[in-house]
Amino acid sequence: MSRDGFSPIITLAVVLNCLLIGTAFAGFGFGGDDPGKSGLDFNKGYDVNTVTTVSGRVASSPRIDENEHVFVEVKTDGEIVSLSLGPKSFWEKQQIPLHPNDDVTVKGSKAQGRDGKIYLMVQNLTNRTTGAHAVIRNERGRTGWSWGRGSGMMPHGPGGGMMRGGGGGMMRH
Repeated sequence: MSRDGFSPIITLAVVLNCLLIGTAFAGFGFGGDDPGKSGLDFNKGYDVNTVTTVSGRVASSPRIDENEHVFVEVKTDGEIVSLSLGPKSFWEKQQIPLHPNDDVTVKGSKAQGRDGKIYLMVQNLTNRTTGAHAVIRNERGRTGWSWGRGSGMMPHGPGGGMMRGGGGGMMRH
């Protein structure tokens, strides 16, 4: 093959490869400021196309990762899912204790981290053992810790829009 016919093919292949890699990483929030070991951006990586609901038992006490986010493991029928509950300061304000063996139902965006773990960026969580409920993100994945920064959402009621035992709620402007 001549040099003239070969060069455009290689250039095209390199460009397409770069585009495909960038698209794959962008879909799950990879490449954030400091994604940590998972490779996921838990602030911006919510994908409405991967929203699912899981139910199971809390398998661990909440822990704080290197980026100050709170995580708790839940054992479902077939897997262990690591729930991303938001920054430590945000989660502590919710005053919703989670203890091992509590039954929970959780809705959120599911993704597999580069560490091989399954993560759920939580939208809302119900602790069926205690009856407590928390809204962590809106339907589009906008985080509760960013609602005060021009998101178009305004929390109201007890707990700044987070519901505990049926109180509080959110409304749209």
